Amino acid sequence: MDKRVSRQYFNDQAATWDETARNNDPLKLQALVNKLDLPTSGWILDVGTGTGVFLPYINGSVNGGCHLVSMDFALNMVTIAKKKQAEKGTEFICAEIESVRFVCGLFDAVICYSTFPHFHDKPRAMSNIYQCLKPGGSLYICHSASREQINQIHSKITDFNDHLIPEDHEMSDLMIASGFKNHQIQSTDRYYLVTAEK
Repeated sequence: MDKRVSRQYFNDQAATWDETARNNDPLKLQALVNKLDLPTSGWILDVGTGTGVFLPYINGSVNGGCHLVSMDFALNMVTIAKKKQAEKGTEFICAEIESVRFVCGLFDAVICYSTFPHFHDKPRAMSNIYQCLKPGGSLYICHSASREQINQIHSKITDFNDHLIPEDHEMSDLMIASGFKNHQIQSTDRYYLVTAEK
């Protein structure tokens, strides 16, 4: 997986992403955020925010009581997300989770919505997420479609055939190796959700 190719793809797609992406069904997004046990105060990190599709649902879930940091490695995506959330008090960062360094133990929750398959180094990404979570903090890896649907979509995109959600046993091994505890994997025909704690 070449991260430069991925970054260029998402930068090129940013302007039309909201019109063409399949992951912006409001009912599905609301149902998904309802499954996340988000804190109502503290700090939340949204990794791979894209154009900010999931941000209104996160903000609605926490009633604006959290400091939300939203990051993506594609600048054009971040630019659009920032414009859409201009008055919401969200902080935006253009960076990749594999290399960014936050203060240790800063975040109460980390959300990876529709982004995990695109991490070019998944063990390093999980290690950095673990490091930036507070003890007892929660990680949520989620998609508003099934693993099979996501993998099928990605397998048809040139250079994305390895941007896949792994089988349950592989994901479980990754969570354990990264230090997470109490992880649960919900793989259904309507959504995909991994929850874990530091």
